[in-house]
Amino acid sequence: MQKIIFITLLFFYQSAFATNKSYHADMDNSLWYISSSTPIQCTLEHPIPNYGQAHFEARASKKINLDFILHSKLAMPVTRTVKLKSIPPQWRPGAPSEDIDTVEFYQQFDGYVTQQSAWRMLNELEAGQYPTFFFEDWRNNDQITSVALSSINFNRSYDEFSNCVDQLLPYDFEDISFSILKYNKNGVKLTSFSKKRLKMIGDYIKYDENISVVLIAGYSDSYGSRSHNQKLSEQRAISVKEYLEQLGLDDEKIQVTGFGEKHHVADNQNILGRMQNRRVVISIEREDS
Repeated sequence: MQKIIFITLLFFYQSAFATNKSYHADMDNSLWYISSSTPIQCTLEHPIPNYGQAHFEARASKKINLDFILHSKLAMPVTRTVKLKSIPPQWRPGAPSEDIDTVEFYQQFDGYVTQQSAWRMLNELEAGQYPTFFFEDWRNNDQITSVALSSINFNRSYDEFSNCVDQLLPYDFEDISFSILKYNKNGVKLTSFSKKRLKMIGDYIKYDENISVVLIAGYSDSYGSRSHNQKLSEQRAISVKEYLEQLGLDDEKIQVTGFGEKHHVADNQNILGRMQNRRVVISIEREDS
């Protein structure tokens, strides 16, 4: 009986919006699952039979963010303006559809929806609606094609996704990619501020598989002998490396260098300048995913 209702709805759905082709998961194959759940990324995926893959993605950030990506097995051959609508489910026959957004799907790129419209799609799915894209298909003589997300089996995975989003770090890679730690005269111990900063770095990069190298460079002021200052700069850099290792970072990705009195950034003749020169600089490099 349920399948008959679904087929009847699909007929109405295709007729009402004059679609020539329709891609969607039905009651037997509608699947939602979490493919990534870490403090830096949450990904909720939905296969669309014979078309491709849809997924929602939220990343660690100071901002509230959400992206939706619609990946087709066959890339979009030309740029198209696409209508995104919320279609009522099978148990609400006759209910009107609602516009969500109008977006551009660019040639040779995945379909992309972001920010408020992406959140709206999640809300519609939670309510049992079917967010659906309508566009002219170049491969089908420019006739209207629809690609729909099914709300069947959605809510359980959405709850897991929401829990993951709640645990995302409130900063991203750009916030931790460059750091400067300061030191007291002849000091090598980390300050409480430095330890907090290093914990931020550690909490992020131990989950980011694209981190290629962490460069740690130690420096000193020019008071004292050159050999003493060279050793001091090395000890400062090594102490940072050891602290990051304690936080669980892979030591093979950490490179340490001591520069001693070289590369001053401030006048060494006054107290404030010397404070600026006594430092460790941490630079983190990341490969594009």
